[in-house]
Amino acid sequence: MTEKVTDAQAPMDRIRAESIVDRINAHIAGGVRITKICAECEVVISKDQLEKLLSEQALRPLHLGEWFSSPRTIEALVALEKWADEEDRGNERPLEEYAVTETFRQVYGILNVAHRVRSLVAITGTYGLGKSFAARRYAMDNPRRPNEPGAVWFEFPPGTKGDSGVLDAVLSALDPYGTPSGSVNAKLDRVLTLVKPGDFLIADECGLPAEKGTGLRFMAYIHEQAGIPIAMIGNPSFHAAVWGKRTDYDALASRTRHTSLDGNSAEDVEAFMDWLKLSGRRLKDSILMVVRQPGRDGGLRGAVTILNELKARGMEVTAENFMSIAKQYGRMG
Repeated sequence: MTEKVTDAQAPMDRIRAESIVDRINAHIAGGVRITKICAECEVVISKDQLEKLLSEQALRPLHLGEWFSSPRTIEALVALEKWADEEDRGNERPLEEYAVTETFRQVYGILNVAHRVRSLVAITGTYGLGKSFAARRYAMDNPRRPNEPGAVWFEFPPGTKGDSGVLDAVLSALDPYGTPSGSVNAKLDRVLTLVKPGDFLIADECGLPAEKGTGLRFMAYIHEQAGIPIAMIGNPSFHAAVWGKRTDYDALASRTRHTSLDGNSAEDVEAFMDWLKLSGRRLKDSILMVVRQPGRDGGLRGAVTILNELKARGMEVTAENFMSIAKQYGRMG
């Protein structure tokens, strides 16, 4: 009787191996931490092993030499492929499927132009518009690989403060396998060493460091010294800190091409409903009422929260049910 060969034992062809490497690098460029990938893989993969797998061997074209033919490497690649499949399924829809709203096209278009002409841009707008999703999607479509330039999306975590905090976030995006250390000047030098022509930094949640210091001024300095494009994305607090009454960000404001977005439009809601295969004038009007709520309760994110609750409760998506949940969630008065 012939023993069955498992997927992890079968030979790995170049196209499949390259596809796996590209998928994982795209997730990293889109902000997924390597610690999450290592922790969730079915086989034990250390940070060093993952770096070797995605860095030293991720050359164009990928070379399937002795290293890539080893059983241990094939096992790791298969595990990473399975992780990527599960990560995509966790989003309920394949990552290539999403609502191409008017706001999505606007944000994606701004980033595309900034990347090509190497400009310093900022995008601000109210909460839940879809700014971050469009930015992450752009980075995943144009990922920065270890041996190739490209876009990388990252967000400033809660508590980011001062020059060092801003540079730590930038360094973690450019070198996800390392740990930022040293003085502010040493970190800045490290950033300028890591970036290369063709790279594109997309920094999200810029309101956090902007409210707590002036470290974002480094973004203009990095842009000028390295000659790479940089995009800064944030909510009203970011807008107020840089383009409001404060003066300590005047130099950054004057160097930045700034786009301030309005709330989600009726066209956004139509595209969103088409994507979800929803219809009905009354339902559209109900979603619009929530989407147009001011502050943190509005935007398409607010509509998604309510639709997820309807699904969790097994309720039909009707205008009446939507508004009922909206009121329970405090999305409507």
